[in-house]
Amino acid sequence: MNLKEKTYLWYIVILRLYIGYYLLYQGIRKFQRDFPHGDWITKQIGELDKVDLYPWYESFLMNYVIPHRELFGYLVMYGEILVGVCLLLGLLTRFSSIVGLFMLLNYYFGPGMARGGAVLGQQQTFIVCFIVLLLSGPGRTLGLDGVLFRRR
Repeated sequence: MNLKEKTYLWYIVILRLYIGYYLLYQGIRKFQRDFPHGDWITKQIGELDKVDLYPWYESFLMNYVIPHRELFGYLVMYGEILVGVCLLLGLLTRFSSIVGLFMLLNYYFGPGMARGGAVLGQQQTFIVCFIVLLLSGPGRTLGLDGVLFRRR
């Protein structure tokens, strides 16, 4: 399997557009609520001393995220907006899928593990979707990747 081949799985574009729209919408909502300056860690995950997380991830949150919560808030907000826009346009789809996969893995280990149930299931579904997008390269069909990376 050659990952540089053009995909004929045009129906994966529907998945790309949906995930792109969803992330863009979530990022814009965070922007409107001034997400980085709020108490987003407690709202998204809960009080860290009361939730059941993997010890290594809890340590990461306590030692790196909480002391730099504003920076991480901006990374989350703008990450969702940029990945959403790139997926909607079909621009740098594989790279955007890697970034999105990284974000969703963090959502899985944070809010997903803390809340469980439907939130955890949603994170797992999006992780699988990003793997499909990464492997199929749907930006080459009805996207700017097809224009930018076409074979000469």
